[in-house]
Amino acid sequence: MKKFWKCKICGDIHYGNAGPEVCPTCGVKNAYVETSKPEAKKSMGI
Repeated sequence: MKKFWKCKICGDIHYGNAGPEVCPTCGVKNAYVETSKPEAKKSMGI
């Protein structure tokens, strides 16, 4: 099941089965934590 993931360093949002191993925005490894849909939308300014 796909979920929202947020990089705890730069705030990048990812939607998928798991967060990326390396953040494509800031390059930090293992920085993604699961977040709620409302929080993801807020982070994206939606």
